[in-house]
Amino acid sequence: MRLENIVLHNLKRRKGRAIFLVIGLLIGVATVVTLLSLTDALSQRAQTELENFGANIIITPHSDQLALSYGGIQLGGVSLVAEEIAQSSLVNIDSIPNRRNIATIAPKVLGAIDVEG
Repeated sequence: MRLENIVLHNLKRRKGRAIFLVIGLLIGVATVVTLLSLTDALSQRAQTELENFGANIIITPHSDQLALSYGGIQLGGVSLVAEEIAQSSLVNIDSIPNRRNIATIAPKVLGAIDVEG
C-alpha cells in the first residue's frame, strides 16, 4: 500500500473527524488572515494619523510688550511698534531641517489696536 491509499482509506473510514479537521483548518486560516488584515489596516491608519502631527513652527517678529496666545499657542510679545519680518528673513525658511515636509504656510496678522467704544 502506498501512503496516498492509506490516507484516502483513513479519510473514508473517519468522515466526521476529517470534516472537523477541515473545518478547524479553515477557521484557523480565516482567523489568521483576518487578524493580519486588521493589523495592517490599523497600522496604516495610525501611520496616517501620526503623519498629520508634526512640529509646529511659528515665526514671529521680535517685540517685548504684550503676550498673545493664538489657538492655545503662546506667541511672542506684540506691541504697536513691532517690527515686521523682513523679506530677506523669509529666505531663511529654506534652511529649516526637513523643509520638504512643510505642508502648510498660514500667515496670520496679530496685533494690538485701539478700539473706541
